[in-house]
Parts: sequence; structure tokens; C-alpha cells
Amino acid sequence: MAVINAFVTDNVESKAADTCIAARATGSVRRAMTFNFEVAAADDNASIYRLCKLPATAIVLSVKTANDAIAGFTNPSIGVYKPLEVGGAVIDVDCLMVATDLNAGSAMTERFAPAIADIGKDILSLAGVADADKVKYNSVDVAITTAAGVAAAGTISGIIEYVEGI
Repeated sequence: MAVINAFVTDNVESKAADTCIAARATGSVRRAMTFNFEVAAADDNASIYRLCKLPATAIVLSVKTANDAIAGFTNPSIGVYKPLEVGGAVIDVDCLMVATDLNAGSAMTERFAPAIADIGKDILSLAGVADADKVKYNSVDVAITTAAGVAAAGTISGIIEYVEGI
């Protein structure tokens, strides 16, 4: 009869669970970043609203947003960019929220909950960055990007919860 006596923590690194770095982890402090800002009626197509900076090792647990009714706020996405101070290029425009129609307004609503296969993955893995390239990043900017411009002013608020990975 088989008896298992090993860590069965995760398969994030595609290694045996007892050699995976997660087997050596003892948990992490849950952190939250809050944001609250106004958009203007003149904000044009492809506006990038940088919400916060997260460490490249951040494991995002949830993203919640709330907003006023904002005409034209029909397809915003939430994703990650290189830090603005090093050029700010897009890494993945929608890894935390794919284009969602929010123009009618919304109460605080969960916008990101990781898929089963993504639980425990750091933000760069969610954005499709290869492991070999992750060493290039110390942090990333999390941003809401609008493909279409907004046609009215309004407030957008939210909470990003994460733990720091190893």
C-alpha cells in the first residue's frame, strides 16, 4: 500500500513538490494597495492610469474595483507595465482584468481571482514573462488601460491584494 509523506504544496515551478521553493515557504503577510482617482471627460483613447507599483515577486490574490457611471468606460483592462521611470512599456495589458464594460458604474466587485492553475504564480508569470527574463524586473506598475476614451468624468476606486513571493 502506497503511503505519501511529502510536501504537496503546488506545481507553480513544475518541479517535484518537495523540491519546489514553495515547500520551504511558511506563509507571507497579506498586503493591500488601494486606489481612488478621477477620470476627466477629455481622457482619450489608450489612456493608462497607473494604480500602484508591486514587487515583481508579488502573488496577486484579488483585484476589486468600484466606479461611478462613466460614459465611454466600456472596455478597460487591468495589466502590468514596466515601471514608468524606465520607460513604462506594456508587459501585459490585461493579465488581471480583460476588457470589461464598466460604463454603467459598479459597486466593489471582484475583477481578478486566479484560475486554479495560476494560484501561487507571481505577477510576471501571469503576464507571460519567461522565468529567464524575470531577473530583469524589480517591480512592475499595475495600470488600468482604456482602449476607448471616456466621455464623462467619474471616480474609480479599488483594492489590490497580494502576498510577496520568494
